[in-house]
Amino acid sequence: MRPVNLLPQSARPYVASGKAGGGSYIVIGVLAALVLGVAGYVLTTNQITTRKNDIAQANQQASQAQSKTASLQKYGDFTQVAAARIQSVGSLATSRIDYERLLRETSRVLPGGVWVTSLDAEATGGSTSSTSATTPTTDPSASATPSVHLIGCAPSHKTVAATLVRLRAIHGSDDVQLNSSSKALKLAAGGSGGSAGGADCGNNVSFDILVNLTDEVTGFGDQGQKVPATLGGGS
Repeated sequence: MRPVNLLPQSARPYVASGKAGGGSYIVIGVLAALVLGVAGYVLTTNQITTRKNDIAQANQQASQAQSKTASLQKYGDFTQVAAARIQSVGSLATSRIDYERLLRETSRVLPGGVWVTSLDAEATGGSTSSTSATTPTTDPSASATPSVHLIGCAPSHKTVAATLVRLRAIHGSDDVQLNSSSKALKLAAGGSGGSAGGADCGNNVSFDILVNLTDEVTGFGDQGQKVPATLGGGS
């Protein structure tokens, strides 16, 4: 005999049938998609935040580096200034004329009774030719080599000639050039006229001499070379 369950349907215990409706799968799929979307959003947000933090840190490091560079810039400028000064001093040292030696030798070679009212020495070019002891004028034909320009007085023209010869003994002398040699003219009233040479020599002869020097008198070429004893140097 087949048993009959007399309990109403609502009071009967639930027994799984093993079948599920399509709606359940849809709900589960939607929930899974939402979970994946939220996870992706969180990961993307975290990556963006991390990148922003890295950028902010890099900017901060760049600012610190710029500040440090600015604080050290003065040392770089000082180094450049020091290098420029060393180069300038070296250039002057290699293109100067030894005035101490030049004056010593000039005083030794000048004949007796000769005195100099003006002496100019230039290491490169621009040699001057003067008509007076106070207002030198540039000689456009002057050589670009080192030179010494002397204006002075001598007892006679013969002494001026001797001065030209003796100036050749100066260290590095290459050529001695006489620009002028003149004696003041006596006036009828007993006075004397002006001197054509530019120096106030009275009744003596005024001269204007240019001594051209070789390049060896400048720079390191003549360093260590002593002044000859005949020109006042040590033994």
